[in-house]
Amino acid sequence: MKKIAGVSLYFLTEAEGGQKGLITEDFSTPVVFDVDQDLRFGLWSVVVKLHCKPNELRQAQGELYYLFHDSTEVPHHLLEPGNTFSLKTNRIIARGRIESIIEK
Repeated sequence: MKKIAGVSLYFLTEAEGGQKGLITEDFSTPVVFDVDQDLRFGLWSVVVKLHCKPNELRQAQGELYYLFHDSTEVPHHLLEPGNTFSLKTNRIIARGRIESIIEK
């Protein structure tokens, strides 16, 4: 069963340390949850599927799930409504919040 989080996202501006170009398509990147800053449960990559392109305020809605969602080691318990997170490459590119959970 795949646990999918409905998320709200904010893509940082270049001045805030984010990327110059705005991401407008689905992507995969590492995630760090604010409740697990020291990465006790490891550093995992997630897939982010955008419902639409970010608006003029750099905000978007989408779905997020672990890239290797079927692994028994994946910390699915971190995908809980209210949890906040950062999406990273070599820098933080977006911050987000889990709004809801869907299990498929």
